Amino acid sequence: MIEPLPPGRAGLIGPYQLLGLLGAGGMGEVYLARPAGARDTFAGLVALKTVRPDLDLDDGFRIRFRREIDAAGAVRSPYTAALVGSDASGRLPWLATEYVPGPSLAEAVTRGGPMPEQVVREMGADLARALADMHAVRVLHRDLKPGNVLLGADGPKVIDFGIAQAFDATQLTRTGVVVGSPGYISPEHVNGSRALVPASDVFCLGAVLAFAATGRGPFDDSDMAAVIFRIAQGEAELSGVPTQLRAVIEKCLNSDAEARPTPRQLVEMLLPGGRAGDATDGPFPWTESIRGLLAAHAAGARAAAEAAVPLFAAPPVPFHAPGHGGPALAPTPVVPVAVPGDGRGNKGLWIGLAAAAVAVCVVLGAVLLPGLFGGDGGGDDNAGGTGGGAANPTASASDAARTRAGPVVIPGADAGHTGNFGKAAADVSVKPAGWKAWKVKIADGPVECVLADTSLVCGSPQRITVLDAANGKRRWQTSQVKAGTGPASVAAVIGTTVYAFEDGALVAHGLADGAEKWREPLSDGARVADSVQSGGVLYYATKAAGTGGARILAHELTGKHARKWDKPWDDAAADAELAFADGRLVAVGDGVTVLKSADGAPLGSIGAGDIACRTPVLGGKELLCSGSNGLTVVDVTAPQNRRSIAAGVDIAYRPALSRDGKVVVSSRTRVYAFGLADGRQYWATYDGGEGLQTEGKTFVAGDQAFVVGGYTVSAVAMSATGQDAETSGDLLSGWPAEPGAPLDPASISLVARGDAVFLSFEDGTVLAGYAP
Repeated sequence: MIEPLPPGRAGLIGPYQLLGLLGAGGMGEVYLARPAGARDTFAGLVALKTVRPDLDLDDGFRIRFRREIDAAGAVRSPYTAALVGSDASGRLPWLATEYVPGPSLAEAVTRGGPMPEQVVREMGADLARALADMHAVRVLHRDLKPGNVLLGADGPKVIDFGIAQAFDATQLTRTGVVVGSPGYISPEHVNGSRALVPASDVFCLGAVLAFAATGRGPFDDSDMAAVIFRIAQGEAELSGVPTQLRAVIEKCLNSDAEARPTPRQLVEMLLPGGRAGDATDGPFPWTESIRGLLAAHAAGARAAAEAAVPLFAAPPVPFHAPGHGGPALAPTPVVPVAVPGDGRGNKGLWIGLAAAAVAVCVVLGAVLLPGLFGGDGGGDDNAGGTGGGAANPTASASDAARTRAGPVVIPGADAGHTGNFGKAAADVSVKPAGWKAWKVKIADGPVECVLADTSLVCGSPQRITVLDAANGKRRWQTSQVKAGTGPASVAAVIGTTVYAFEDGALVAHGLADGAEKWREPLSDGARVADSVQSGGVLYYATKAAGTGGARILAHELTGKHARKWDKPWDDAAADAELAFADGRLVAVGDGVTVLKSADGAPLGSIGAGDIACRTPVLGGKELLCSGSNGLTVVDVTAPQNRRSIAAGVDIAYRPALSRDGKVVVSSRTRVYAFGLADGRQYWATYDGGEGLQTEGKTFVAGDQAFVVGGYTVSAVAMSATGQDAETSGDLLSGWPAEPGAPLDPASISLVARGDAVFLSFEDGTVLAGYAP
């Protein structure tokens, strides 16, 4: 029930007025709250979760708290408590969810005894539907227990996604830590496996249903070690469960995860034939005891709301989702709450929830990048200069040139296209000072960016744009390129100079203000096919207009910025790619050409048609060529020496190569890690169908592999093992795509720095958010 506020507790958190205490734990507190200044005493009641004010919060806690926020925001289901608002960055992080005026399942059974079989079946079917909705967006609950099921007038609702990550202050991948509640965890939890799968939640649901039917958990024991042993050995006590229901629960509690029913199958098993529309318009068939508890909780909420003196808070800062115009959306949409006897009924509740769900979808939408739209990134989405060749400064550039010895993280400096951002990419102390999540649209076409200390330098079809990496504010922008000269692209950033291809020339700009330092035209109206930088030298391939003749050139960018060498190239493939390692330049088109970087002298070649080498990666002397049946690894010092790894994997995106010799590859359904030297498979992500596959473009940052999927950025520990490696992170708010139309991962570029990621998209949107 609702308790008075603790002495000394402030009456406001964010835009909410606290009305009473719903519960407390070792680190967190949950309050009944309403929007400050609400005219209607009962409008917008929420359950507001925050942390104890005496705690000293580290970055790790805030990251875990953001994940919980993201998990809640990603799930759109009538069977879960909807996320209403959140703030992970304030002094006291908080999140607000729909307030469900009713008891937990634990309270209801403790007070009223076991439930009748039909009520358990009806409730279990709704809980299974909740899991299906969660799993459809790649969210695992991990801690489904009687205390995390609230009983509302219209049915049960699941709460507290990700609470094991945040309020227990544990990382799910920490060795030796069991995440979840004893007695309601799966064998996968107990065995210390990091490969939790949707079936793990089904196991927990089976234990919850046994508790509802008997008043005790199937693995209850006074000794904790005995509980763990019984779960691991599959020794469930189900003697009090009705016979037919017992058969269903036994299937959920199968020790073999693959043998358990899916949530959708479980719905059919609990309610053969289902219910019309999956939900009823009338009251849920609770027992008289539970209806009494519902009335008592509703009365308590009403009393707390009436007793509180209205307070007022400053309105929240408005913000937009990328790709959406119109008025700004407040981050705390109000959800009207219907309570028994208030005269509005359930229909009003669901209308309010539907409106809130739409707002939450637009504002938060997902699981990977919490707080993504805390700022709008500043300015006109497509504003640019006109005429001339000078840049157009639009924001302060006072700290734009803090780079001294070269860019800190820049894809162009990854000369082998290995997709590896190094150890520093996972160090939270090295991201730009004052960084916060942001979004901005800077072009009407594909954008690709590099990170140079505090500046994000982006090329697009029209111009070069430099953004403040901390907040997305535009520092400067070049004029629009001339028609017919090709798109503007960033070739390199060295020291305080940006080198770019624009207007048919190689141009040098000052990083601080965009001032042009020098320009050298390309010959014969040529267009650049690809370029790669190593040290102070830029290597690039061109294709001449009209004749189609191709050349490979080396240009010294520093000092006299003179052309170093220029060689014809008889492989004029349209999608030519260059890679550099150990003094060798490798050009991949229809065939493979290896050149000495010092003077362009030929070192070897593979003829056109001899090998399929899409999305090449060069690690030292080994060239990795992706194909429909795995990777072909070619020794570029002796091209006849080849071997294969990842057999049977139809590789869909460019692989990523870690510094400890693992190569991460992705098919259209899952991601794998293999040893480059021996071909050993270390891990693969879960492939369970029904939208649960993890796949996409891969990158390596520190000890994690990032996977950019159709709507998702997720992470896998490089140290993982097994066939169902666990991913963290989830749906990304603000993908510039319509629901149901995921973007092609190949069109998305990513840069990692600290715990931040910067992504750029095909429609010109650039997003900055927290790494998974």
